[in-house]
Amino acid sequence: MRQLTRLTARLLAVPLFVLAGCAPVPERGGAVPLVGEAAPPADVAAQLARFADFPVDRTPRPILLLSGRVKEYGYTSGDAKIAMSQGRLTLQAALPDGPATVRATLSDGAFELPAIGARQAYDLLVAVGDPASAPDATPPPLLVTKVALGEAEFLTDRGPRMLPAWLFTAPESMRPLAVAAPADTAFWPVEHTDGVMGSAGLAADGVTLTVRLSTPPEPCAGQPVHEYAAEAVESATAVAVRLRIVASSPAASPGGSGDCIRDAMLRTAEYTVRLVRPLGNRVLLRASGEIS
Repeated sequence: MRQLTRLTARLLAVPLFVLAGCAPVPERGGAVPLVGEAAPPADVAAQLARFADFPVDRTPRPILLLSGRVKEYGYTSGDAKIAMSQGRLTLQAALPDGPATVRATLSDGAFELPAIGARQAYDLLVAVGDPASAPDATPPPLLVTKVALGEAEFLTDRGPRMLPAWLFTAPESMRPLAVAAPADTAFWPVEHTDGVMGSAGLAADGVTLTVRLSTPPEPCAGQPVHEYAAEAVESATAVAVRLRIVASSPAASPGGSGDCIRDAMLRTAEYTVRLVRPLGNRVLLRASGEIS
């Protein structure tokens, strides 16, 4: 499997909902057929609808940042962390001139993109903070002593990606603070990224996905044992993957006193699902609720 890169298939702009066939249950083998549905569940349909206007035909494909365009790396003191959270910064370096465009290698190729300048990047850095954060704390400002254009790794819906970035060196920051340098037009609005997957495996056929989903806890005594498979609910602009119960069997042990102790550990497993048509530039989502 390869990460979601170099995806260039073009899709219809008319909304369309289809259910892809389910995949083998991990460690059990054998595909379990599912009966198709005329329409997806309401919560999944609403999730897909948020991406109804995602421009799958645009070149370059918009960048979906999953953690914002400002990258922090940790601080050497509590005061520095609080100062950043409050947007309390002091610039002790000149803001250099920058190019009108920057070159970025994206999932569908390398492109020259309009760029923001150092001043706009610094303003975005300050705007990350909230003056009302830690209202009882008045730490000294975080000093920025150097500003330069470089690059940094950002998490996108097509996996981690190196992007041109304005780098702000602060002695109390573990690494220079980074602000993605492409202009706003290069990005898809960040408020639309809830539920977007940050990585997945895509086979060379363009339709076979391998995704990692959270697994349900082990059943308590007296509860039925379920088997799960992944299922894809598709639209013209997005694909939502969820778990579905495909088989159930009686409990392995009879019910007890009703007590059921579970730890809080998050458990995941890989699932494979085959799409009806190539993923292309569509957005890959983790379906709300996952299990149906």
